[in-house]
Amino acid sequence: MSKNTGKRLANIQEMSDRELRHYRRALRLRKECRRKAAMVFLTVFATVCIVLICVISYGALRSSASSGFKYYKQITVKEGESLWEIAGEYADGDYYKDRNSYIAEVLRINHLDTDGRLVTGQSLIIPYYSAEFRY
Repeated sequence: MSKNTGKRLANIQEMSDRELRHYRRALRLRKECRRKAAMVFLTVFATVCIVLICVISYGALRSSASSGFKYYKQITVKEGESLWEIAGEYADGDYYKDRNSYIAEVLRINHLDTDGRLVTGQSLIIPYYSAEFRY
C-alpha cells in the first residue's frame, strides 16, 4: 500500500456514517460519469467509423460509375469482318491500351484460337463499356 492509499483508508475509517455515505455516493457518481463518458466516446467513435466507411464506399462506387460499366454483347460476324475491325468499333481507349489487348480478351471470352480467324455468321460475345448503368 502506498502512503496515499493508507492515508485515505485512515481517513475513511475516521469518517462518520453520514460522511461515509456522502463519500460513497461521490464515488458512485464518478464511476457513473466515467461510464457515461466512455459510452459517449464509443458512440462517437462508431459513428465516425460508419461515416468513413460510407464515404469510402460511395467514392469507390462513384469512381466506378463515372468511369463506366462493363457490359457484354452478342454480335454476328458479317462477311469480310475481322477482329481488328470489331476492336476498332467496340474497344474503348480508356479501358484498353490498344486493339491487340481488346482482341486478346475477345479471343479468351469466346475460346478462340490465337489466329483469330472468323467465319461469316459466327456469333461472338464482345465486351464494351458504357457510362449508363443497366440492370
